Amino acid sequence: MVDSLKNNFLLLPAAALAVILYGFFPAKNLSPAQSLFKSQDIRLVECRLASCPVKVGSAKKSYLVKANLISVCEKGGGRSSAGGQAQILLPLELCEIYQPGKLYTAWRGQKVDFLLDKGARCVFAVSQAAKSGSSGESFFCAQSIVSCDYEKNLWGRFQKIRALCRLHFARLMFAWGSAGGLLLALLTGSRSYLEEQSAEAFKLAGLSHILALSGMHLSLFGSIAFALGKKSFGKKAAPFFELCAAIVFVWFAGKSPSLFRALLCSAFAIVLRLLKVPAKSSLNVLALVFIVHISIFVSDMYELSFILSYGALAGILAFNEFVSKPLLSALPSNAGKSLGQSVGAQAMTMPICARFFGSMTPGGIVASAAVAPLVSVFIYLGLAFILLSFLFPFAAPACGKILGFFYALIKSAVLFFASIPCVKI
Repeated sequence: MVDSLKNNFLLLPAAALAVILYGFFPAKNLSPAQSLFKSQDIRLVECRLASCPVKVGSAKKSYLVKANLISVCEKGGGRSSAGGQAQILLPLELCEIYQPGKLYTAWRGQKVDFLLDKGARCVFAVSQAAKSGSSGESFFCAQSIVSCDYEKNLWGRFQKIRALCRLHFARLMFAWGSAGGLLLALLTGSRSYLEEQSAEAFKLAGLSHILALSGMHLSLFGSIAFALGKKSFGKKAAPFFELCAAIVFVWFAGKSPSLFRALLCSAFAIVLRLLKVPAKSSLNVLALVFIVHISIFVSDMYELSFILSYGALAGILAFNEFVSKPLLSALPSNAGKSLGQSVGAQAMTMPICARFFGSMTPGGIVASAAVAPLVSVFIYLGLAFILLSFLFPFAAPACGKILGFFYALIKSAVLFFASIPCVKI
């Protein structure tokens, strides 16, 4: 017991910090929108997009984006500097002008020259603002876009390059149909082309974490970069390639609480490996990552993906060895290990899901162990086919068909597990 406490000396401070923050500081917007005007009088909003637009609502007829305010104009023509963060509701056609396969190819008959993505500096004409939510967010409803561009500095150019890369990648994935829609969701977090039936099935099967960008996706890129670096420049240089691949993936996909957690875990593991310092306890590393994470992005702690990400990994690290031992004696090595990890993750996340969603998915334990390996193979194939398609464009249709076969296999498995009834709380 004493040795366990010594190896996990950061676990208690991290747990105490979590209790204090969640117990005494309720969820709220830590950077509320501020200006000289009342929100209902504002008609123009100048802002910098802090996230990529995401479809919202049961009918999926609008997009929502987080924006850091720069200035605002009222209906009388007055102008004021502004600060803090707001959420802006965007019309469907405003966000889908450049997206392949969508109905909107022009914005109200006008030629458009803008690309809405994270980092863009925009001016929106807004209608009446909705009332601030219980957590302090301010909402604006965009009627039209006045301007949209990226900063002329180096970081702004990187942001624009990222937006263009994501757009061209979406166009390639659109050519691969439903399989491309799933691969787009797995690699960028965008679910614009993911079938509604598949998206709902992942949720009902308790597999939403597979679609959420996290450590599984980051480790796939890291392992590929490590192997390439080791083969090309030797074992000592391989960790640098792994770390660079992780950073590039997070930059391309966009920072989310779960993905940033995975990046920190990967970075700490690589640094310890380079310094030849043995990590006596993975839970201790996770506790350190938790403290560093909330020190950098304290607002992330109020995101459900943050709670689920840390809870799932803590469950795997805490219970995996205990659960896996009896399973390994009865099942093949890989199957027993995968099922043990799934049990550990679900043990911590089920109570959280019950609290927020009012239901639990016991079938998710087996579903995760069965579907996760298929998804890993799907991602590896997708990455190989993307490279092949760029080198030999004529091979793209054949790659899409092969990927479509694996997509059908994954979809069938997910639909099967989605048919298992949920437990309502």
